Amino acid sequence: MADFSAAYNSIPPVTRSLLVGTALVTFPCLLGTTSPASVALVWKRVTTSYQIWRPVSCFFFGGGGFPLLYDFFLIYRNSSAMERDTYRNDTAEYAWLHVMLATFILVFNIPLGLPFLFRSLLHAQTYVWCRSNPTVKVSIFGLITIPTSLYPPALILLDLLTGGPMKASGGVIGVLAGHLWWFLATYLPLHAPTHLRRSNPLAPPSFFRGLFAPTSRSTFAVPGRTWVQTPAATTARPSPTEAVRHRWGGGQRLGGESL
Repeated sequence: MADFSAAYNSIPPVTRSLLVGTALVTFPCLLGTTSPASVALVWKRVTTSYQIWRPVSCFFFGGGGFPLLYDFFLIYRNSSAMERDTYRNDTAEYAWLHVMLATFILVFNIPLGLPFLFRSLLHAQTYVWCRSNPTVKVSIFGLITIPTSLYPPALILLDLLTGGPMKASGGVIGVLAGHLWWFLATYLPLHAPTHLRRSNPLAPPSFFRGLFAPTSRSTFAVPGRTWVQTPAATTARPSPTEAVRHRWGGGQRLGGESL
């Protein structure tokens, strides 16, 4: 039991919340204690019957069988790595990423009307992870190894083969949501031509960041950099958007010392 508790607590908080939320919504449906229809996204039920949980619960019903196990593994592996490394355990910013991804997916889903958006969010999260790790290679079921640039379309192809066009369309809107986030939060402020660069319009608002304020340090953002203040000293660390840039070696001035 102690080993399980240690393993559970070792999972970063946002990733842990995603896994627990998926289990709490999906497993009762699989056990027959509740119906998937009660957690599906039906806007008429939201607006007329005030079942306001549906725009949230639809992201946590993961289906069943082996695909559900594989999706749990993807969330655990990719999300944990991204929360620790790319987002450097900045819980507020990583949680805000998922709020914005879910918002984009809900908008993109309006013409499709898909009742469950779990895989859409998974595809969006995976796309952001792939953008953050462009040189990594991933294995699909241990059978084929591909670069991360091909991973999102490979997952959509698998959805098409296993679930048909509707399941694949959920993956497509997830990739679109992930790309929109990456373009606005990373490309536009960091990689766009100089005259087109803008500050990140998707930075978490201060009220949202305040919900996650740690007790031992205070975190606040300025353009292009997140500052972390500790009781002993104030240090600066790169923002998550900066973490996806290439890490170039130190320069050296001609005839001089290293810069």
